[in-house]
Amino acid sequence: MKKSRLSLIAGTAVLALFLASCGKSGTASSTSSSKVKTVQIVGPSASQPYQIYKSKDKLSGYNGDILAAIQKDLKNKYKFQYQVTEANSVFVGLQSGKYDLAVGNYYYSTERAKTYDYSRNPTLLSDLRLVVRKDDNKITDLASLAKTNGKLEPIDVADPRYGIVENWNKQHPEQKVTLKSSGFVDTANQFKDIVNKQYDAILYPRTNFDTAQKKLNEPLKLSKSIAVFPVVYYYHKSSTSTQLRKDIDKELLKLRKNGTLAKLSQKWLGSDPFTAKNDRVTDVTKSYAQEK
Repeated sequence: MKKSRLSLIAGTAVLALFLASCGKSGTASSTSSSKVKTVQIVGPSASQPYQIYKSKDKLSGYNGDILAAIQKDLKNKYKFQYQVTEANSVFVGLQSGKYDLAVGNYYYSTERAKTYDYSRNPTLLSDLRLVVRKDDNKITDLASLAKTNGKLEPIDVADPRYGIVENWNKQHPEQKVTLKSSGFVDTANQFKDIVNKQYDAILYPRTNFDTAQKKLNEPLKLSKSIAVFPVVYYYHKSSTSTQLRKDIDKELLKLRKNGTLAKLSQKWLGSDPFTAKNDRVTDVTKSYAQEK
């Protein structure tokens, strides 16, 4: 009888330990699951093929494919959710903390770096050239643009391209290009301004030109390379966003080294700036590399 009772007590104790361990295991799983952080990612709506919005859980386009590859590796740490909005609302929301990460075709700039955190590994390399009329054989660079008194299409002051021309003018006082500022103007109208001779040239990324020309097919051509800029992701600047940026930076480096970025740029943009030889790399790109 004693033996039977002792067996019952022992059995009950084992069962209690088993249930307790199950409870702990369930709690650990729940805790582990709760550590997955939702990251709010935003991009400008009118920025195809860099991002094409499908749903809050799916983004297509160049950045969409990059982020899908990153999400696959970091699925136990982050869950990406996507939104698109007007271009001027992206950085307002990023600064306020409404969004954690902004994607697009954004150049690194020292001014933006004061307000936002940014990728230390570029998502793309942007080769800037002058877009000119097809029958114009005089304008081939900023020096010849100045020499012919060519009219450069106005550029937003906040745009790093404005800084390129501004720096050129400081360094070449005898070959100054007339530089004017403007707000946002869409690509189709910018190209028409050149064709209609309202302006003679516009400083424009090569990949964007190739993509736009597939639709617009204007009688325009590109000059040789003027500058090469790193394209980056921008982050809401806070103590908690630093780790997110570091984790994504590691992934971007891996994707560049294994050739994924080159393949995706060829797929979506029609060219591969990562392996192509660029005519010229500006001091801006060098200073960005040093700042990393």
